[in-house]
Amino acid sequence: MATNTEPKLKEELEKGLSKTSNDAPAKGPKITISIGKDIEFISETKPDKKPSEGQTIVAYTAKEKGDPFSITLNDLMATLDTSIADLLPSGLKDKSIKFKNLMVIYRKEQKTSKGEWLFVLDLDIATKIQLKSLPVVRGLISDEVGEKELVPSLRLVAASKAFTIKEIRVLNDKIPNKPDDEEEKLIPPMPVPKEEGTQESEAKLSVRKGFSFSGQLGLADAAKILSLPVSPQAEGEKEELAPGGEKETVTNSNLAVWFDIDKTFGPFSLKQIGFQYEEKANNPEIGIVIDAALKIAGLTLSCDDLGVGIALANLKPSFKISGIGIEYKNSIIEISGALLRKNGIYEEYLGLARLKFDLAGKSFGVSAIGAYAYYNNEPSLFLYAVLNVTIVVDPSFIITGFALGFGYNRYLKVPSIDNLLDFPLVAEAVEPSDSKFSDDSELITKKLGQMDEYMPISIGSGFVAIGLKFTCFKMLDCFALLTVAFGEDFEINLLGIAKMKIPTPAKDSKNTSCILNMTMLLRARFSLSEGVISIEGQLASDCYLLSPDCRLTGGFAVCLWVSGPHAGDFVITLGGYHPLFKKPAHYPTVPRLGFHWKVGNCLSLKGEKYFALCAHAIMAGGRLEANFKLGKLWANFVAEAHFLISWKPYYYEILVQVRIQAGYGILGPVSLGVQLHIWGPEFAGTATFRIIFVKVTVEFGDQSSRLPEPIDWESFQSSFLPPAKSTAQGSSTAADVCSVVVNQGVTKQLSPATTKEVAFVVNPKELELVVNSAIPSKQALYDKKSLGIGEAKTNFGIRSMGVTKEQLDTSYNIKIKRQEKVGSGSVTVDKDEFQFIPITQDVPTALWGDAKVKLTKVKGKDSERILLPEANDQQFVKNTLSGFRIVPQIKKDVCSTNSIDVNELLHDTTAIDKVYTWQNMTAFSGVSADNQATRTTAVKNSIVTNNTKNNRKNLLQSLGFNPDNDVQLTESVANSFVIAPQVKA
Repeated sequence: MATNTEPKLKEELEKGLSKTSNDAPAKGPKITISIGKDIEFISETKPDKKPSEGQTIVAYTAKEKGDPFSITLNDLMATLDTSIADLLPSGLKDKSIKFKNLMVIYRKEQKTSKGEWLFVLDLDIATKIQLKSLPVVRGLISDEVGEKELVPSLRLVAASKAFTIKEIRVLNDKIPNKPDDEEEKLIPPMPVPKEEGTQESEAKLSVRKGFSFSGQLGLADAAKILSLPVSPQAEGEKEELAPGGEKETVTNSNLAVWFDIDKTFGPFSLKQIGFQYEEKANNPEIGIVIDAALKIAGLTLSCDDLGVGIALANLKPSFKISGIGIEYKNSIIEISGALLRKNGIYEEYLGLARLKFDLAGKSFGVSAIGAYAYYNNEPSLFLYAVLNVTIVVDPSFIITGFALGFGYNRYLKVPSIDNLLDFPLVAEAVEPSDSKFSDDSELITKKLGQMDEYMPISIGSGFVAIGLKFTCFKMLDCFALLTVAFGEDFEINLLGIAKMKIPTPAKDSKNTSCILNMTMLLRARFSLSEGVISIEGQLASDCYLLSPDCRLTGGFAVCLWVSGPHAGDFVITLGGYHPLFKKPAHYPTVPRLGFHWKVGNCLSLKGEKYFALCAHAIMAGGRLEANFKLGKLWANFVAEAHFLISWKPYYYEILVQVRIQAGYGILGPVSLGVQLHIWGPEFAGTATFRIIFVKVTVEFGDQSSRLPEPIDWESFQSSFLPPAKSTAQGSSTAADVCSVVVNQGVTKQLSPATTKEVAFVVNPKELELVVNSAIPSKQALYDKKSLGIGEAKTNFGIRSMGVTKEQLDTSYNIKIKRQEKVGSGSVTVDKDEFQFIPITQDVPTALWGDAKVKLTKVKGKDSERILLPEANDQQFVKNTLSGFRIVPQIKKDVCSTNSIDVNELLHDTTAIDKVYTWQNMTAFSGVSADNQATRTTAVKNSIVTNNTKNNRKNLLQSLGFNPDNDVQLTESVANSFVIAPQVKA
């Protein structure tokens, strides 16, 4: 007996092989390794029939009863090969796992060759895994079927290399037989196909290098062989696993294996069985998943991901089910539904249901989707239902359904317009799935899983949705949905789907052809956080005209950003943008307005056009393409035009190209082309002709007029600055450039906003003034003293006037004055009494960009011209100074209180005489309640006395009011009382 206290199992196996006889099996040495506790192996050596071909030693524990081995795999594998131990998944490395038996088969093809080994560890699973143990299934299948074990023996296998089926057969043959039964192995062998296959089949991979779970299904006529690798695939090991040979169908994916079963046991139908390995919070688990269904009379019950989870920490099975579907149908009613349970950070239930029935000769239908979860001690749910009912408002307008939904602690994410048809709230109303859960559970499960993508849990958020389905003239089918989401953001969406077919096919007609098929998608949106108002429209992918081969495309968008990082930006587009325009990320993607028509097998036509208006340019253009091919003869024609137009200064540039190519087989291509380049407003340009290798350019118009002239200040002011108001007389710019707003702190406005000077009563603690300018500033002054402008940028000019950033100097001047006494002059308030917080904004480059000026000769004279903006010029000058927030300076408390000894504040029980002096007061005596006239007269006299008037006037003036204009109080007030108040007698 060799005792290995430094556990080196590999060395002991090598020693055992070295003592092996070359001609017969023999008992090998007992090997003991110590990894926390001693593990004793019995070994036997078995040479090949031809000893020169190889030798094998098998070491095993052969433990039938007693406590299982509790082993940490990382320590055990290190006794054989540390490089293989490194292939352990992180969840298995330090976990102590229970095993019934251990067996290692160590083999050398030749005495001098490198050893190959297979380590087999039988998992000690606490409970038998049987079909009748599964939820829902139990009690509905026969005992004969229900008592079948899914996997009678589940093992963890470690391999020094990848083994083929043939190589596994060789290793199995070396396992010793039972002493009393020469036909049965002492240790169960690795599963392989019963019958040897072809040479190609036997060469299929059975076990990968590293670690795998191995076993064989115990179902009758479905003895599938399991090999589930959990180690990373070795380099160069590209061949797929096929432990059952070429006849067995198996689907392998990352850490999962699926078998097609397709067996029926009475009402129980078993479609697939899958095995998967996963680590949840570093806790490894083997999952056995079943796709099954039960059919009883008219009721069909479908199960999705029904199965067992085996935690490797304790090897105790836990039974689970992820989804369930139900269907019932008879001549009166149809019911179908599905429920999915999702486990992750939290447990969530998602479901859908449909109901169809006839009532009083009319057909009704209701469909609904919903979800519920309990997250962070808060319930989270949503419900959305669609009622299909026909209400004839007018022959030209028929309501066909309603939709209503809400979400609590859920946020609604509305997708972009091109994904609108996949949005669950739209798809459920427009194209509800007719798939049966039992026939297409994967599709239904995917649909349920998408709900979280569009309606995720968000504590404190919510949404409401209301929709209407209708038809117009029985030709146009429409659905409109209004959604309001709040919480993470406040967002309003109006979604629309309109479908039309001409002619409209009859419901019972088999002829569904038409000359026009259109589906228009619409989306209007307002987002508070993004500060965007947008309207988008787009044709769906199924649109065609005249023939399904003539496909139509197109879309439009109108977007305006009123706040946020893109405030002041806008875009209007039909069909997208200039081909060279680099679309900003916040601009919508819009497909070209166009068509693509394949006319027969020889000719195809394609046309498209676009128009876009944004902050610095107008873009427009189009393209027409024709392709012809007949045998070896081919030809194509391309014509396109692109326009770039700017304004103030007005300028346009047009590029038109036409190209014709043709050829026959290897002859060609023969090309003809022309390019026309036009600019203006002084019409000029060039025409370029290409004939094969010959190029000719013809100029026309005044070539020097290609660049526009700068505009003058008067044109810029009248076009781009706010017009002067009547209260801004004397403004040197004749424009209302600056504004002042009392943003916070107003308690009362004393004069109308239309007056030249507006008076307010304000709370000084909450006062906030906002001053703004339509012209960005490079510096700011307060009473000729510099104000900091923070991180505001100063790299701007006036592009349309040809003023560069170096030439432009703009200054923002602020002065605050205070009138200390009525009738006295005003004095300037000290700068330190206020805080001046810079306000920045992005301004259009077309207005305030750095001018690019070039000196050119025009009609023999020098003239400054503005270089044209490129299609991808920066659209905005970022962070320019536009104004200030002005708030009172917070004064620091410079005072401090003296410390007081706490003993001085202790309760004193010493009585002091005559601390209080009581005084007798005369009780109030009023005029009798019956004498109303006397009371009213007393009130009148009190209001109009000189003493009262003077006191009232002084009080109102001290509060900032004008008593003569703001307060009119006369003796007639006394007549307003229904019952006059008490007055002193």
